[in-house]
Amino acid sequence: MSVLAPPPVAHDGRPRMAGLARQAVRIAGPPVAAFAAFLLLLGGLDDPSWARLVALVGFWALVGMSWNIIGGYAGQPSFGHSAFVGIGAYTTALLLERDVPPWLGLPCGVGLACLAALLIGAPTLRLRDVYFALATLVYPLILGLIVTWLGLQEVLVSTHPDAPLLFMSWVDARAYAVAFGLLILLAWIALTLLERSRLRLILAAIRLDEATAVSTGIDAPRVKLACFVASAGLGALAGGIYIQLVFVVTPGDVLSFDMSIQAILIALVGGIARRGGPLIGAAILIPVANLLESSLGGTSGGPQLAYGLALILVVTVMPRGLLDQAERRFPRRRRAPAVTTPMPVAIATPLPPRQPFGNAHAPVLEVRGLRRHYGGVIAVAGVDLTIRAGEFVGLVGPNGAGKSTLFDLITGYQRPTAGQILVCGIDMSGRPAHALARAGLRRTFQTARPFRSMTVLENALLGVGSDRGGTALRMAAARNALDAVGLGALAEERAGALVPSQLRLLEVARAIAGAPALLLLDEPLAGLTPAESDHLLGILARLNAGGPAVVLVDHNVGSVARTVRRLAVLDRGRLIADGPPDAVLRDPRVVESYLGRPADAA
Repeated sequence: MSVLAPPPVAHDGRPRMAGLARQAVRIAGPPVAAFAAFLLLLGGLDDPSWARLVALVGFWALVGMSWNIIGGYAGQPSFGHSAFVGIGAYTTALLLERDVPPWLGLPCGVGLACLAALLIGAPTLRLRDVYFALATLVYPLILGLIVTWLGLQEVLVSTHPDAPLLFMSWVDARAYAVAFGLLILLAWIALTLLERSRLRLILAAIRLDEATAVSTGIDAPRVKLACFVASAGLGALAGGIYIQLVFVVTPGDVLSFDMSIQAILIALVGGIARRGGPLIGAAILIPVANLLESSLGGTSGGPQLAYGLALILVVTVMPRGLLDQAERRFPRRRRAPAVTTPMPVAIATPLPPRQPFGNAHAPVLEVRGLRRHYGGVIAVAGVDLTIRAGEFVGLVGPNGAGKSTLFDLITGYQRPTAGQILVCGIDMSGRPAHALARAGLRRTFQTARPFRSMTVLENALLGVGSDRGGTALRMAAARNALDAVGLGALAEERAGALVPSQLRLLEVARAIAGAPALLLLDEPLAGLTPAESDHLLGILARLNAGGPAVVLVDHNVGSVARTVRRLAVLDRGRLIADGPPDAVLRDPRVVESYLGRPADAA
């Protein structure tokens, strides 16, 4: 998917109203037309059983869309989504017993579900992968125990035939189908806006590689929590309307593990992280489930077995869903990537770095007494290091010297046991990695970690940051960064199609796109040929000229010493030398650390 162009603007900088109107029609026009067609078809549906089935498809599509926000777009596989559907259902039903109309009960249920998601999501969303999934299993279990303790195992929904509109007491199931359809329409438009915004790239980055996303300044915990709250609110809204259709609320219905799994499967069959995925999944699975229930209902476990076998077949054949399978079968035409040979050096004007102070040689990084212990193992032992604006520093040392640990401490990926980290004069000790990235420290990793399913331009655009102006300015900064490393011609290609040397360049482009004050490179020469290493070092030297300060970590002392203007050597977690490369390489302590014997004997 290509990056969006900015909306048309007038000469005075204000968006043209006509352009905005056309954009609104493009976004809302197709789903509104589809909803109108749905209303026409629904009007001719007289069979009550079919009307109820359509309403159930709408309910499950909405539940699948709500799960898709956190499980699909944000990539956090929640197994306890039924808890939020249950909160919405029980809140609406209990208020309805007190003659509070659902139009007031629904917002209350949504608010409680959002509050619950906020309270339980803040700690659990810090867990990763299967640990988060396992933690979410207890949500509906705990809520089910509370409901049972309160004696709410079965709550009958009060009916008000005298005021059907006020209390949603509709006899015709088509009315509920319309309600679910309207909510699906609004959710579709909201997801369309999401997919046209920078948030789409942010969520994709978190889903693909959260650690790398954080290195670009993305506050992953906050973004995931916002998605979790939105997901919970939409699920509660669906649950509050659903109970008007079924007339009864029980833990086994709205708080069951089966409901959570059904929501996941609906999104999975249609396509995870796709707007239409849950809608397609529900349109297929719900009628199939009802058909199996009616034909095999007399056989104990028969419907569940047949349903499970069908799902296994679908997931095996199409693991990423029907929409992804359709795109693979009918791919869009793309220009073939020219990635057979490394790109020549093509240096554009370096991006202006963030200026820490008025003094051009002021410190951008000050490390004071930095220590990191792992039990009795001392990985970093009281390191003092100052990097000034415009410097090109090499940080070397034998394997196990603590270079990568020091990098992780400086960039916030690990917390120091003791010591201070000052960025542009501000104490950032113990701050999270995204805060240090926003403060002006950008890093790369030992192993190239691109977002492979994104384009090269989208990778660079993620590095720009939301604080660097509007869409046009961020786009210009991303393209400038790609031109600076010689990847401008490959901007529209998928990052996964690049060769290893170009992936290293892409990591550098993503890091410099945000105009950092300090660029930290963790063994960028690893896996490169001598020619490719010289090519990358030449680019870094040119970027450093008038650009950000650069700290280059590598074990290849010779290549680093020929390029940098200052060399620091780390051994056993201690800084043993720091100065001009020629002098440092003759230091007896440095010779001994590499050769393992006294310098005079060497």
